Amino acid sequence: MTTIDRWVRRGLVAPLAVLLLVGLHSPPVWSETPAPSVHWGSMSFPDQYSTITGGLTLNRFTPIDGLGNRYDSTVGTTLGFNLITMSWTQHWGGDWKDWSTNLTAGISPTGDEITQYLQNKLVHQLRGLPKVPSVNPRIETDAMIDGSVTRWISLFDRKVLFAGGGFSVGTIYQQGFLRAGVRRLQITPSVWRSEKWGDINVRASAMGRVSYQSDGSALHAVRNTSGLVQPSIAVGQYRTTEKGETIPTWEIEFALMWDSGIFVNAAGESQKHFAWSIAASAGPVRFETWNDSMGNIVERDYGPTYGATLTLDVLRVWNIIQDLRTKPGTGSSATS
Repeated sequence: MTTIDRWVRRGLVAPLAVLLLVGLHSPPVWSETPAPSVHWGSMSFPDQYSTITGGLTLNRFTPIDGLGNRYDSTVGTTLGFNLITMSWTQHWGGDWKDWSTNLTAGISPTGDEITQYLQNKLVHQLRGLPKVPSVNPRIETDAMIDGSVTRWISLFDRKVLFAGGGFSVGTIYQQGFLRAGVRRLQITPSVWRSEKWGDINVRASAMGRVSYQSDGSALHAVRNTSGLVQPSIAVGQYRTTEKGETIPTWEIEFALMWDSGIFVNAAGESQKHFAWSIAASAGPVRFETWNDSMGNIVERDYGPTYGATLTLDVLRVWNIIQDLRTKPGTGSSATS
């Protein structure tokens, strides 16, 4: 019996459905992605508002594709990271009102599952692609800690332009980075307005990122420096707080990513990365998946990496549950 089959038989599907329904009643959560997701293809923009989230982030690397072709890098084993994460972003007030900080920590029981199941039994099976074999999968416990500081510049009373830097340390690799760009700049008129839920429109984002990294326990040879460019387009319903923070009520976002690459071959040459990512959020629930499919993605998945993340604003969900528990009691007291 596979891991996913056991989850289904233990009744974990129903709680996930409940969380999705709860998500429709409050603003969604966006948290900064943990390493190594940024180099696997995920969106890596800074958070536009304060939040605390928990979630699961999956990243898989396969040195051989379904046709037996080997990816030209020094990584010769399958990597399946299953990072259980907590992320805290704070937009400060007072003299620091234009600054935000983030701290993200994740621990991973690294192994072949559950990323092997999602790749071969779900995605490749649905698309009719050949299964990707596992090669001596890494079986370890990995951990990463990420931190960042961001300076925001407002346009029309909204925090839109950003610049900052941060770090990633842990068993996968070590990294310091600088980034700058624009986040959720409105590019179309609003088609519907609501004081409570916000305005529906289309927004664009773009980011440039440079980093310096060194080897870790999981990645024994990485390129010392890398450059990354990531544009995105999104449609959603947005409201702006008094602090200028943009909070989507719901959102669908699509992004592309070009990375000079952190993987190197035996000659020390870096392997360029091109990836796409799509994310959807409703209430405190957010799901994103990314893949470095290259060439004709309809016929073949050329890239060695893919990933996905599911995050939840745990504090907001707790408050919703507390409200649901107190309302019946309040109603019965009023009746009596």
